[in-house]
Parts: sequence; structure tokens; C-alpha cells
Amino acid sequence: MSQVHPSTGPHGEVTVDKSLFCFRPNNSAATSSGIFAGDDPLKFYFPLLLSHVCIVFALSRAVHSLLRRAHVPLVISQILAGALLGPSFLGKVFPRVGELFATPEGWVQINTVGGYAFMLHIFTIGVKTDLGMIAKSGRKAVAIAFFGTAAPHLAMYAAGAALRSRVPESWKATFMLTNLNSWWSLSAFIVVCCTLDDLNLLSSKLGRLAMSAALIGDFANTFSIAGVTSYLLASSTSEKIQRVGFLSLITFTVFIASMAFVARPAILRLIRDDDGGRGGAVILGEARLVAVLLIAIGCSLAGEIVGLHATYGPFMLGLMLPGGTPLGVTLAERLDRLVAGVLMPLLFAQGGIRLDIFKLADASTCLLLEVFLAVGSAAKFVSCAAPCIYCGMSRTEACVVGLMMSFKGITEVVYASAFMDAGVFDDQVYAAFMLNVLLVGAATAAAVKRMYVPEEKYVAHRRRTVEHRKLGEELRVLACVHSPGDVDPMVALLDASSPTPASPVSVYLLHLAPLAGLTTSVLRPFINHAGGDHRNNSESARIVNAFQCFVQSRPVGSASLLPYTCIAPYATMHDDVCAVALEKGATLIVVPFHKRLAIDGSVENTTPGAGAVKAANVNVLNYSPCSVAFLVDRGSLSSAAVIGGAGGGDDGVGGGGFGLLFPQHRVAVYFLGGPDDREALALAAYMAEDAPVRLAVFRFVLPPEWRRKGGADEEDRRDEEAVREFVRRWVDEQRVVYSENVVSGSDEMAAVIRKASTAADLLIVGRRAESPETALTAGISDWSEHLELGVLGDMLTSTDFGCRVTTLVVQQQTRAAAGEVIGRSPEKNTDQQRPESDGHV
Repeated sequence: MSQVHPSTGPHGEVTVDKSLFCFRPNNSAATSSGIFAGDDPLKFYFPLLLSHVCIVFALSRAVHSLLRRAHVPLVISQILAGALLGPSFLGKVFPRVGELFATPEGWVQINTVGGYAFMLHIFTIGVKTDLGMIAKSGRKAVAIAFFGTAAPHLAMYAAGAALRSRVPESWKATFMLTNLNSWWSLSAFIVVCCTLDDLNLLSSKLGRLAMSAALIGDFANTFSIAGVTSYLLASSTSEKIQRVGFLSLITFTVFIASMAFVARPAILRLIRDDDGGRGGAVILGEARLVAVLLIAIGCSLAGEIVGLHATYGPFMLGLMLPGGTPLGVTLAERLDRLVAGVLMPLLFAQGGIRLDIFKLADASTCLLLEVFLAVGSAAKFVSCAAPCIYCGMSRTEACVVGLMMSFKGITEVVYASAFMDAGVFDDQVYAAFMLNVLLVGAATAAAVKRMYVPEEKYVAHRRRTVEHRKLGEELRVLACVHSPGDVDPMVALLDASSPTPASPVSVYLLHLAPLAGLTTSVLRPFINHAGGDHRNNSESARIVNAFQCFVQSRPVGSASLLPYTCIAPYATMHDDVCAVALEKGATLIVVPFHKRLAIDGSVENTTPGAGAVKAANVNVLNYSPCSVAFLVDRGSLSSAAVIGGAGGGDDGVGGGGFGLLFPQHRVAVYFLGGPDDREALALAAYMAEDAPVRLAVFRFVLPPEWRRKGGADEEDRRDEEAVREFVRRWVDEQRVVYSENVVSGSDEMAAVIRKASTAADLLIVGRRAESPETALTAGISDWSEHLELGVLGDMLTSTDFGCRVTTLVVQQQTRAAAGEVIGRSPEKNTDQQRPESDGHV
């Protein structure tokens, strides 16, 4: 039952005290004895809570599965799921469903469990947030935060003053417009962060700008409200109110200082040197994690005692703590799925359950609220977009930032429920307000996803391919490494390229690590810090040292190294790869294949997160501003680098072979024709510029009677020109040999390849992504398992084919200088700190 007691606040406003008794004296049991004992389980507290969790989780996921293609955020789907269960839909059609969620017991349990989960979620986001983004944000983010908060406040205040004669007395009595203004005009950091995460734009350039502006706005709003409120109370004529204002300011200051100088050092001491690791990743032990959570809960309780919202203390404490390893990773791995995925939807579903569209009876009142909210939304959008345009951003990007700062979701639901409980909102105002949250939240997210495609900027203004590289020009290679296991084959490949001072190679090393325990991705030049994230730093140091040894082993001036560390979600990791490749003018991106060599010589899924790595690799293929190569390690190339190679006799296949000398690396190229095969041939020619590499090129052609009637097309002419130039410049029939093999189909070609591959350490083939299928490839593509490797690449790496030689699959640059895509329009399988230095190691 509820008891309502009107009272008067410090400013004369009417407040409502609702005391809710959640445990009825005649039924205080938590669990039932079961249906066979005559009990109704849904009349008991614990089974009732479990049913709420199951129903809300299942329905919210079902709704989101239908709306996710429209890029509707998960929070909006959860609110809609609650609305379906409420009196607007199922609760009205099936009264039993409405009763299930409308009982006082169930209502309080949803509030308690959902609120507790929300508090932990806010603490986790605080820990993951890097406060350093404020220092790096610059004047643009500050301007967006200032104007994007001040302008909506002023606009909504002006609208309220202009329409004051039409404002209902009940609104004036509860200061409804003032309370609504204070939250609708804000861009809550938690809302912007979670929505961008749903849209996979958390690491994008505009996403980081919006998060920085939102965080600055939140800080400014919090401290300004605290200061203004304390000042107004302290300047009152009543001594009692003056004392309240003075004590509020003192307790707020002590509260912040206690977290900074007591709670924060205690947690830092708990996480320092904790080695409760698992699989090489440092994870906090259970006892220390529990201690950290208890401190966060204590801050939440202390905040409630001094009059702050329960989430304020944990969020501020989280911001004071370092993210990443070990605390951020531990919270992400052990809390996120349970808290954000299972328990927290209860809170957002509750916001939808309270929505009753049949309460929208007074059209004039609803229209007045719509005008008020529309003025605030328009002022927010314009005031956030205008500084962006003034700072030189395009109008499209400015509009995207304005829409990002207009996201609605988590915070609005929480405070709408609080206003409803306090009597500030009535049923009609609440219903109209929540419909606006749903509409604005869904529309802005969908508009941002459609308007903003970060990959569009990864377009080079000239051809960046090995084929179009001039003789003697520096070869710029972006080498991507996920773990130390990728280092050996990558260094061996660079060694096989045999750079010289006359034809040097510039290596941009990118150590890729999945984002865990942080909200923003990191892309920075590698610096060997003594402190910081010691696990990632030491791993990166070992990787960089291996590449430095390669550079030092080459003649002076033949190789240089510039290492980077990249920490990003796999879904947007290609943004960082493409950004570095574009800025550094890379000619070739080399990425390791997501499957690695097993002990028995087969290729298996041993890469952590192999599926996510595969998706990231495909996105690199689609959006790269230069040529891309997949390196499939089978151990042969690394072994050749170690033992210095072994001699091979004439294999007798098509007149080719590797001769009788003792090369360091033996490379074979299989050429069928097309841009990707020409790129593979050009890369092999670069390797052939130095003596330690032995190269054999096998070209496969159909019998004359099977070839195209009516003459060769443009691609055929380019193939002939490339082969003719290669033979003229490099073939000497000793170190570099060339053979033309006439075969009648894929079976004969496969037999030649199988025999020739046994004498090679490295195979180079083109991906042939856009080359039409011919009699040479007919039938092979039907059995392809890894489409990203192309027809030949997939065949060579297949366990059934029996070839255990390291393979490099090359795709030539597909994105043209004018911004159009050569041959196809890529689709994503599912953004980054900009490099600051170009100094080479």
C-alpha cells in the first residue's frame, strides 16, 4: 500500500512523500513450497523476481533482434519491451500480465535490483573512462560542451517564460518545467557512451569528440549545480536554510575529498601487483574484487546520506581509478554480462511498464510539453553543430556531432521514474515524456549510423600498390601483429623482402590488442614505459625488440622501424589500421591470418578471439587505402630464416625450379592473371632485387583453343605487359626462373602446384577477388572455406591439399583516388588516436 503526504520544500515547492510498504504482514515468505503444495509461486518474492528477470530479458532481446537492423540502441529496445508488458499493450489485453508487474512487491524488487545493477554499471563505466580525453579534447570539445548545455537551458527557459500563462498550476507547484529543463538540456556522458558503443562508433573521431564534450558538460553541470544550490540556500533569510546550504557545500567537498584521498588510494593498493592472472591476462583475485565493490557500494551509500544520487559516488570514484588492466578488465569480464545484460534491463523495462499511452487525454497539455521539448532538442542540435562548423568541420560532420549530443536513453529513464515517484510528473506527462525519449533516442541513433561512415575517409589520392611503385623507391609496409606468435613469420617475411640501401623498406609496426576495461581506443607510438599497463607494455616491448633486431641486422639505410600500439575493439580495429596506412603512405598492409600452425602441421583456431580477428581482417580488406596481404604461417618461412635455407635441385616442373645454389629464402609465385596476381608478381620482383632470395614464377594458361575469342581485353594486355617486363628485368634462369605451364583445368594446375610447392619456403598468390572464374579455377571455389584468402589461397592452406608452406595472399588496392571503389562496394563485417610522431627507430 502507499501513503501520500504532501509537504513544502525549502523554496516553497510542493513535494510528495510516498511511503511504500513492500512486505505485507500476511505473506512474508520469500520462496514457495511449489504448485503441488497448493502455492502460487508468483505470490512469493523470489520466484516473482526470477520471472521478472526471465520475461524482461527474453522480450527485450526479441525486440532488439527486430530493431537492431534499424540501428536502434539496446536501451530503447529494453524500454519498448517494458512498454509491451505495461498497460499500453499486453497489460491491457492480458490483465494477468499487468498484475504480474504491478504488484507492490514486484515493483520494489525491480527498483532495488535494477537500481543496484545500474549503480555497478555506472561504476564500471567510470573505471573504463579515460579522464585524459578531456586534456586531449581541445577547445572544440569545450565549446561544444558549453554552448550545447547553455543554449538549450536558455531556450527552454525562454519558452517556459513565453508560455507561462498556459502552464498548468500543477506544473508550477512542482517546478516541473525547471526540473525537466535541468535534464533534457544535458548530454549525459553515460547516454552518449552507451549509444556510441551500440553503434560501434565509440572509437571514431567524432565519437571521441562527442564523449569528451559530454564528459566536460557533466563535470561542469555537476559542480555548477552544487555551487549554485549551496549559494541560493546560504543566501536565504532563514537561518535554518542557510545552515542547510552551508552544510551541503561542506559535505559535498568532504565527500569528493574522501573518495580522492581515502577510497582511491585504498583501491590502488588493492590492485597493485595483484597477480590473480588467467591466461596471461592480469585479473584481480576474488577477494580484492569484492573489496573494490564494497568500497564502491560504500561511496554510493555515503552519497545517498549526503543527498546525492546513489550513482554519483561510484561514478566519480570510477573516474579517479585507472582503467584497463587489471581493474577495468576484471570488471568487464566478471560483471558486464550479468549486470548490464541480465539485471539492468529490469530498470529500463520498468520505465516502459509505467508508460500508459491511454493517459494521453489532454491534447493541449501534451502539445505544450511537445513544444517545450522540441525547443530544447532544436537548441541542443544547433548549439552543438555551430561550434563544429566554426572550427572548420564539414556540415555533415557537424550535424553528426549535433545528433550524437542529442542522444537520449538511460539517464532520462532514471530521472523520469524519479520525477514520477516524487510527484513532479503525473501519468500524462510521464507518458508524453517517455514517448519523446523513445522517438528521439531511436531517431538520432539511426540518423548518425546512416550519415556517418568513418571508413569513407580511408581513400588514398594516388595508387598505393607495389605494382605502381618505382624501381628503387622505398617500400612502406604496415605490419600488423596481434600477439608474439605472429612475430616470427612477420619478421621472416620482411627478411625475405631483402631490403637494401638502394631499395629500402620502411616498416610501420602496429601491435593490435583488443579493447578491454576501457571505453576509448588508443593508438599511439610505442614508448617503453617503466610503469603503466605492465602486461601490455612488456608484450609490446618484446614484439618491438624482435623487429628492431631485424632492422639492426640489415645494412645501414636499408630498413627503418616506427612501432605503434593500438588498443581497440575488434569491430573497429580496421579504422586504426587504415588510419595509419593512409597517414604514413603505406604501400602494403600485412595482416596475420586468424588461424595458426598446429603441432601436427595443420592450421587450427589458436588465435584468441579468432572469429573477431577474422572479421577485422575482412574489414581491412574492404576499406584499406593500399594493397593488403594475408600471411598464413605454416612454419616453413621462419625455419628458412633460422637455418639459412637449403639447396634444391631442378624439380623439372614446367622448366622451372630453384637451381643448385643455397639461398636464404625460396619463393614461388603462381600467376593466373588479374590485378591481384600482378600485385603478387610485383612483390616477388621486389624480393628478387637481392641475391639471397631464389624466385620461381609459374604462370598457368589454358590451351590456345580454349582461350577467349576476339582478342585479349584490357586486363589480359596488362597481364602480358607485367609478365614481359618481369622476364626482361629479372629472369636469369639461375636465381630467378620463369615457366609457362599450359594446363587444361584446375586438376592439372593443382597437381603442378602441389609438386612445385615442396621446394619453396614461401608461396605468393593473388586473392583474385574480382577476377572472373575460368577453367583454371572452376570447381575449386565450390570448396572454399576461407573466402578472404581467395581461390588459390584457400586451396594452398587447406589441410586436405597437403601443402605445408607459408603462404602470402595479396589483394591490390581497391579504393580509387576519387573515392570510388574499384570493382565492388565493400560492406563491413559487423575510430582511434592519431599518430603523433614520424620518428623512426
